Amino acid sequence: MTAPDPHLLSFLQGLTVSLDPVERFRLAIGEPDPWQVDLLRSDPRLNEADRMILALCGRQSGKSTTAGGLGYDDFSRGKTVILTAPSLRQSTELFRRILEYKNTDPFCPPIVRQTQTELEAHPRHGGRIIVVPATDQARGMTADTIIADEACFLDDDALTAFFPMRRSSGRIFLLSTPNMRQGYFYETWTSAKRVRRITARSIDIPRRKAQVEFDRATMSEATFTQVQQI
Repeated sequence: MTAPDPHLLSFLQGLTVSLDPVERFRLAIGEPDPWQVDLLRSDPRLNEADRMILALCGRQSGKSTTAGGLGYDDFSRGKTVILTAPSLRQSTELFRRILEYKNTDPFCPPIVRQTQTELEAHPRHGGRIIVVPATDQARGMTADTIIADEACFLDDDALTAFFPMRRSSGRIFLLSTPNMRQGYFYETWTSAKRVRRITARSIDIPRRKAQVEFDRATMSEATFTQVQQI
């Protein structure tokens, strides 16, 4: 029996990854949690509510890694993506997540510009990622996708300043660990607005079971509830 052509197998793997963000996640990171699959495969063409998605996530749930996956996937499809976070450090960490996907992508488009906060493909491809601290607000830019990490900790004015930058067909992803019961994220989450809401509690994620049990055994009940639950 003739051995499979390794070049063909590599091509098929690359094709599968380029068509499915979940397969891209598996290649770059590993097996995603169910909530990550739901988020990565969201599609406003199938569900209008997917134009704005709020993900309320426990600590160490893989929130920033998922945000990076969303951003890189749209970049690979020739879209412009703006990612923001409360601080430069968090924004830079987001960009490191993006590079994990880029560095494992067999079909990565030709890159003409890469800095600590920006990734730009050749003009024929069109993909671009700009990572901006929310304090800068990046006014005047236009994007297909806007992703805010730790959205509960962003000032409402800084957060909503990004929304008009999206194109008419654009999408908004707001991911965050919990904060006070006020502000844009909380008010939208508890409203009747037609948006999609995804919850990722640490205590419900199997891969975090050992850490959760350790925290349960070493923390007070009040502290454990605050740290591990939403």
